[in-house]
Amino acid sequence: MRIIKCFLITQFFIVIFLYSNSAFSKNLNIPSSIQFELSNSEYNKYLRRSMRAYTDGEIYGEKNIKKKYKKWVKAKILTDEKLINSEIRILGDWKDHLRPPLTSLKVKILDDSFNGVTRFNLFLPETRKGENEVFWTLMLDYLGFPSLYTRMVEVNLNGNIYKAIFQEDATKEFLERNDLTETVILKSNDFNFYLNKEEKEIYNNFFTSSFVIDNNNFLKNDISNFIASEAIALRANKDFNKKVINEDFFTTIHKKYAYHGLATINRKYIYIPYKKIFVPLYYDGNVQFLPGKTDCQKKANIEILSSFKKDYKNLTSKNLTRMQECVLGDVLHLSENKINQLRNSFPNQTLDNKKDVKYENIKNKIINYLEKNKVNKKEILKNNEKVIIYSFIFNDNFYSCQLNISNNEILICNQIDSLNYSKLISESGRFKLTDNFKSFPINLGTFNNEMPIIWLDNVNDEFKINKKGTYYFIKQDIKNKNLKFDFLNSEAKLFIQGNFENVNFEFNREFNFQKDKINEIRYDKNLLTGCVNFFDTNFKNIILKSSDMICEDSINIKNSSGIINKIQIDNSYFDALDLDFSKIKINDLKVNNAKNDCIDFSFGEYEIINANLKNCGDKGLSVGERSKLNMHNGVIMYSNIGIASKDDAITNVKNVAMNNMNICLAAYNKKKEFKGSKLNIKSLNCNQYNTLKQLDRLSEINILKQN
Repeated sequence: MRIIKCFLITQFFIVIFLYSNSAFSKNLNIPSSIQFELSNSEYNKYLRRSMRAYTDGEIYGEKNIKKKYKKWVKAKILTDEKLINSEIRILGDWKDHLRPPLTSLKVKILDDSFNGVTRFNLFLPETRKGENEVFWTLMLDYLGFPSLYTRMVEVNLNGNIYKAIFQEDATKEFLERNDLTETVILKSNDFNFYLNKEEKEIYNNFFTSSFVIDNNNFLKNDISNFIASEAIALRANKDFNKKVINEDFFTTIHKKYAYHGLATINRKYIYIPYKKIFVPLYYDGNVQFLPGKTDCQKKANIEILSSFKKDYKNLTSKNLTRMQECVLGDVLHLSENKINQLRNSFPNQTLDNKKDVKYENIKNKIINYLEKNKVNKKEILKNNEKVIIYSFIFNDNFYSCQLNISNNEILICNQIDSLNYSKLISESGRFKLTDNFKSFPINLGTFNNEMPIIWLDNVNDEFKINKKGTYYFIKQDIKNKNLKFDFLNSEAKLFIQGNFENVNFEFNREFNFQKDKINEIRYDKNLLTGCVNFFDTNFKNIILKSSDMICEDSINIKNSSGIINKIQIDNSYFDALDLDFSKIKINDLKVNNAKNDCIDFSFGEYEIINANLKNCGDKGLSVGERSKLNMHNGVIMYSNIGIASKDDAITNVKNVAMNNMNICLAAYNKKKEFKGSKLNIKSLNCNQYNTLKQLDRLSEINILKQN
């Protein structure tokens, strides 16, 4: 548990130090030793590749590790409980990652997780300055920046025992532990690393500041491709740094102690689509504490220092040094002037999308070509010309165009499918040879078709949500109001943020729709799942009413807290209510007719005093992903499953009555990064059911009294 928890207001920036125990620690329970077992054939493959990578080229000339040696081999991780199937490969760009027979390793878990992690890296300590890397990532975590879990471990690779730095990869699981919905993480395309001098000179004449996707598992469909492309296009904005939360402070501390992390090749950014902003993600800072850089007169708060020392020792088995203690005090002091700097971190009502000049030139050249020339439906590559390949989205179609570098004209444009486009924006270092020239795909992002932003500035009593786009209702403090929102457009969504007290919200659908036209993808281009989305909101004595909504969630509440007096939701085409990353108490909850779940909880602490749930197509209560729910009294009728508790959730119910159930109670593990679940019932009355309780070997259901 940490004593300091630095909130990022609207999830993403430092607001205030709260001296309290965190209910859900972001720390992982990764052991201090990891043992791999490879078959003789797989181990020999790994050894041959590591030696060839080390000797390929002049050892002190060509110091880079060529990609052809970074191929996966099968391995098993040995734990006390089981063998975990995995794959490993050589990791790193430079040969300092090679110490044959040992190397830095990239590890991916197959069909399971390693203590909640599905992908991670094992760096040779000298490549990341050893314990300094652990210190820095832990400190960033204390400051409220999302940071990759990092610790010192002992690795046993087929009997070769050595020290390494364990660091998780930037995955869905990492984002969720930092209270973030899975989204795009950008990194620089490192193709320059593989160019010769002549090729570098050629690329310097054109727009080649390409970014790619670090977490390519996010790319699941056309909409996720769009979100990733929007992020890449925004990265080319002249004012990009203004879109990065707390960038000034992040830059200041890294210039002082971890300058290498500011190199373009090492910068990573988490994109928040519904706010058009980015969160900096630290990577490879080469952390050093040089004499004369640190002001040791600045002291960390005693409680913070004590907690930090405990966490650091747990991660390294070492005590905090005097210099590290000084750095901690210095950085915490520097952070004080940054508090509340970005409270209103939101897209401006008028977005400034001025691009790099080279970007604008190639974009205009491509659009002009598309307007005047035929586009090939089948991908064609002009191998007899030196070309640069540009990929992009235009009018929701995916394209790649080839620019002839000899005359600076578009040679050909191809319309490509979603899968090939995903590869172009997620495979760094991928190239095609054209006239013996390495043609790396440069992504330009999306040219148009972003979701319009519509601001609701006035506090009226009634609002018409009648246009395609995302409506933003952002208010700091509203009290004693009745607010009604009528939805008149099937492509409209509402985003609400603020502090609300004694406010009654009413949401109604006032349009007809065709069932076959409903989008099957859960989220839209702003990563919103709800028709109504309450994010980063404080509730006090609130009433929410909703009827006839057709989105994935009628109402989605995320990263919010407080007390809601009453929620009433009728006729939801999918889920009625979805709560994520929140701490909410609901006094009275009523749901009637939801084709999927009546209520879904994830990653948070929740309390319901009274619940009345009827006609839930799937689950009445769905409690998952490390959530804790306490329900006092509940009535659930005509549902597939009454209460489902899954994936490390703990569900406690005092009294519940059920009628006409397929399954009354269920507890199970669904996602590989979690374990089982607990469901505790003091008093249960379930009538007319097929199965009373259903659970797996990882979970438990306890019923104290059954009527």
